[in-house]
Amino acid sequence: MSSLARLKAAKSLDDVAQLLGYQPKGLAYILYKISDTAKYSEFEIPKRAGGVRRIKAPAPKLKALQRRLANFLYVCLAEIEKSGAPRRPLSHGFARSLSIVSNASTHKRRRYVLNLDLRDFFETINFGRVRGILMRDRRFELEPKVATVIAQIACHDNSLPQGSPCSPVLSNIVGHLLDIRLVRLAKQHKCTYSRYADDITFSTSRANFPPELAAQAGAAGEWQLGPLLTSEIQRAGFSIHNEKTRMQVRGSRQLTTGLLVNEKVNIRPEYYRTTRSMCSALFSTGEYYQMIPAAAAGGKASDPDVKLTIQSPASLEGRLGHIYQVRNSVDRRASADKKKNSTATRELYHKFLFYKNFVALQKPLVITEGKTDAIYLKCAIQRLSSFHGKLAATVDGKLKLNISFLNFTSTVHDVLQLGGGTGDFKFFMLRYNELINEFKHAPLLHPVILLIDNDEGAKEVFSVAKGLGVKDISHASMDQFYRIHANLYLIKTPERRGTKPQTCIEDFFERSVLDIEIDGKTFDPGKKHDEDGKYGKSRFAEKVVRPTAPTINFAGFSELLNRMVAVIDDYAARPSTR
Repeated sequence: MSSLARLKAAKSLDDVAQLLGYQPKGLAYILYKISDTAKYSEFEIPKRAGGVRRIKAPAPKLKALQRRLANFLYVCLAEIEKSGAPRRPLSHGFARSLSIVSNASTHKRRRYVLNLDLRDFFETINFGRVRGILMRDRRFELEPKVATVIAQIACHDNSLPQGSPCSPVLSNIVGHLLDIRLVRLAKQHKCTYSRYADDITFSTSRANFPPELAAQAGAAGEWQLGPLLTSEIQRAGFSIHNEKTRMQVRGSRQLTTGLLVNEKVNIRPEYYRTTRSMCSALFSTGEYYQMIPAAAAGGKASDPDVKLTIQSPASLEGRLGHIYQVRNSVDRRASADKKKNSTATRELYHKFLFYKNFVALQKPLVITEGKTDAIYLKCAIQRLSSFHGKLAATVDGKLKLNISFLNFTSTVHDVLQLGGGTGDFKFFMLRYNELINEFKHAPLLHPVILLIDNDEGAKEVFSVAKGLGVKDISHASMDQFYRIHANLYLIKTPERRGTKPQTCIEDFFERSVLDIEIDGKTFDPGKKHDEDGKYGKSRFAEKVVRPTAPTINFAGFSELLNRMVAVIDDYAARPSTR
């Protein structure tokens, strides 16, 4: 039975609890026993145009429940979309396969682009609307008791709170009626419609924009929304933020959800230039400046922006990630060609990520050949008390690592070209010296440790290391580490003594752990996926090592961890990093 069918068949709180993986008593406790004042913490964020945005952050238990509800509803919406005829999406906000880029792409190269905003979008959607739409919407038609429980999970102070994980998906469900009415209106007048959260856009290439939607009025010729459009929005239960209504005609700058749409979807040039300038300052001095609204600095909204000095790369990373997402999304070249003919955006993002991860790193960094190796090592460090104080420390009663592991995200793989494996390591080692020397500000406070299996795949890495000046490195060599350049080190899994010194990281588990079967399948570290009665490293890490770590003897990892400690000690003793 599908998730949607199970939801429609639900009759009570008990059924909702089962759908969300809760015991009925546990769900009831969160909803009815925790006081309203304890369910949320509230704070305000200044708006650039003045005023504040009130954020209501749910307590951890409630947040976990809301996240499960959101995930469940997203699955239901995906099933609804899959079961119907293919159609162009109308709402691009809070949709997992859509974005501001897909929203803006709908309106590129048009004669007219009309943008309008809905006022107090989340606050307008109250308890009754959430409950009512879940009962009346033909896609759901839930039992009243079930709709009531979902609305109780989602709402606070009779509205959808900003800060709740389930407010976005429920706002889209409630806003679906508005989308249907407005897309019908747009079609009647040969326009294109889309919505991104509270941001609505109509566009057309007609000689004249339909006055039923908007028309110029008054001596100044300002654009005002037509009564028919206004009426449809109000009938759907929303109100318009008239001060934010704007018409953009061909020949002038046309923006949709903050992106240029005149010819192709793109970032505003001044936004990119500012970000590039901030990067240049960071790479040269270790800090950069950012202009923030005066209200955010405690001033008045009418005051000029304030110049703020920043040393953390976090804000800058968000800007670069946004630029890269937009420009990479509209780049139609094949992936291989993108790497061959790298754009200025890709090169800038690569330089930033290299600086953040390897030049200005906050603690020693370990780069493993894959995600599973990091899981093994984290568990081993936590379990082996002899390494507490060296590789981990107790903070506020909790054990936290003193080292970090490179997170193999899609961005790291695409931009830094590090996806795990010795093939990527070779080129990383060869370019490291060249890349380090591009930065005037290079604190290099901590080492970067490449960790490889001492197996047949390591031969090419050994060859590159020798070309970079490393002497006597082989499967049989027994040095604890090999310094490549500056703060870059290489260590290999401890070798066996004798004629077959090759090892891989899984060799340091006891045989009893490696022999654990899952669904009748045995572990094979050479497999990436389950096949032929075997399961691979990913499943071994997630289904065996992580959940049973407290019972596993990690003593076999001691020598490998000792090598990591030796690198940290060696680097700390060096007076110069370059």
